[in-house]
Amino acid sequence: MSRIFMKCHQYVSNSKSVSSTGRFESLLLTVMNMQPRNDKLFSLFIYLITGCGFMSVAQAESARTNTSSGNEFTISVSSYLYEEPSLGMSTKGDKFGVGHTGALVLNGDWFLKDDVRFANGAVDYIGSGYQAGVPDWYAEARGLIGRDIQFGTSVFAPYVGLGYRHLFNDLRGYSSDGSLGYRRESNYLYVPIGVTHRFRLQDSAVWASTFEFDKLLTGRQFSRLSDLVGHAGYSDAPDISNVQSGGFGFRADVMYETGDLAFGPYLNIWKIDKSDSVVRPITNNSVTTWYSFTEPQNRTTEFGMRMKFKF
Repeated sequence: MSRIFMKCHQYVSNSKSVSSTGRFESLLLTVMNMQPRNDKLFSLFIYLITGCGFMSVAQAESARTNTSSGNEFTISVSSYLYEEPSLGMSTKGDKFGVGHTGALVLNGDWFLKDDVRFANGAVDYIGSGYQAGVPDWYAEARGLIGRDIQFGTSVFAPYVGLGYRHLFNDLRGYSSDGSLGYRRESNYLYVPIGVTHRFRLQDSAVWASTFEFDKLLTGRQFSRLSDLVGHAGYSDAPDISNVQSGGFGFRADVMYETGDLAFGPYLNIWKIDKSDSVVRPITNNSVTTWYSFTEPQNRTTEFGMRMKFKF
């Protein structure tokens, strides 16, 4: 989600216009109460890894390499970076997330999955000035269909589906150099195409790796320029909607599974192309000027650790 501060209508022209059980309750409370600081992020990584190691002893059982019906609750912690290279703008911060995945195995090794996730964490803005602690979150929902294919002692599970991603960023107020901001919303509809490879390490553990390509079908960006009204001489400013039709994403994760627990690192990347242009008027200091607004190319990189609890 891009964010551009505006000092006056000339700045608009020069930037945007032209261009289940108690064993994980305490850990969950820790994640939700943490502040987005890198030292605590590292501490939580260590806690996840060591915690899983101790709990796996009690949860040891015969591991399955095939997809099984059931539910998973997920918690995650990550480092999040959003960039608009053409404008030299970025937002960066830590994200703490929760999610749920449901799986239903059908006949012939086919399966269906639903996947929802929410991640929240304030970010720091760098571009036209600087602003810390900016509210920023995203939510995602996906439906998948796939099939397990046995290769010796391993299982490959290719899948395809449909996904929706919504991002929200609230930069209302002033940056360090007096530039004025507004709210931004991004909506992406995409097709995920991926494969999961799973093989047994020992009787009670499985190593699972997933690689996924996400093809953007359509994206729509909303810029709430009406937030400017009443500030810095703005008396009229419309909300803007831009369409982005090109872009893609990439995801990868590696999970160590034992019993009903799993943990490991993950990487999510998005690259979205430049949008269409729309022409709208803005009135500042009683002067109305028409501008062409374009959403610039952007990219997002998220890297973190994830823990799953099966139930």
